[in-house]
Amino acid sequence: MHGEMGYLARDDRMQRRKDLSVILPGVQSVLVCGLMYWPGKSAFSENSTSMRGDVSCYAWGTDYHTILGDRLRELALWMHAEAGGSGRWYVDTGAILERSLAEQSGLGFIGKNTMLINPRYGSGMFLGEILTTLPLPASTPKKMPGCGKCTKCQVACPTDAFDDEYVLDARKCISYLTIELKGDIPVDLRPKMGRKVYGCDICQEVCPWNKFDWDGDMKGASPLFGKVAKDVKTPDLERLMRMTESEFQEWFAGTAVIRIGRDRLRRNAAVALGNSRDPQAIPVLKDAINDDSELVRSHSRWALDHLLSQLRTTTS
Repeated sequence: MHGEMGYLARDDRMQRRKDLSVILPGVQSVLVCGLMYWPGKSAFSENSTSMRGDVSCYAWGTDYHTILGDRLRELALWMHAEAGGSGRWYVDTGAILERSLAEQSGLGFIGKNTMLINPRYGSGMFLGEILTTLPLPASTPKKMPGCGKCTKCQVACPTDAFDDEYVLDARKCISYLTIELKGDIPVDLRPKMGRKVYGCDICQEVCPWNKFDWDGDMKGASPLFGKVAKDVKTPDLERLMRMTESEFQEWFAGTAVIRIGRDRLRRNAAVALGNSRDPQAIPVLKDAINDDSELVRSHSRWALDHLLSQLRTTTS
């Protein structure tokens, strides 16, 4: 159920997950760190402008790999300079079961949406790890509340990506479709994606553990706060479709969005325009049918047909 992310099932990665000493010989401890990024419920004002897309909140600011990676590097270098030993650090990059390790460390529990949920701060948390040869004291396991009978995430998912509680089919997940998938988005899922152009927060937005707003003290917990631009949070779809490579690089410099490249982002924007129900999208999609990228052309053809069909239904 991991789609094109075949690397997740590679034998070498499976071996590293089973035995961390393959990654770091002599490893004795894993220090699991979390950095909150969830902006609070007030940040999710409904995007009612049909010609704008939606970007997942974790990508509104500086790329988390950079933010958390720099902090882990600084901590690891200091720790080993003071106490000896050696180590390695990872932020969503190594063959490590991050959420499982975080749960064991007491940072939270795995929810039905497969996210790690901290009872106080919710699920909006970047995870990073330091593997070390130092014998650090283990955390005392904490009793966690869990999800109970709540199924809001499963009910809210527009693509029915949750096959069961705690089971996510990545091939149906909008985050996978817009970020990890390199090729064509399955036609049957495109109408269900709305105007999502990078990632999705729906299963976190509806989660009761995330129904809070940051107070003054909490606000400093994430360096992403105060750095949100409207053109990154809800980018103009026509501008996305017409942007050059240099404009793409400048627009999304330093954010996680940059990793999917210009054409995949425009592929996503084409689908979003197809779901917009806005006649203003018609000339944009007609132009995109002649784009240099086959990925953009094919999704624009579908989007134009879907949009015209939706508009005919609306006016009939």
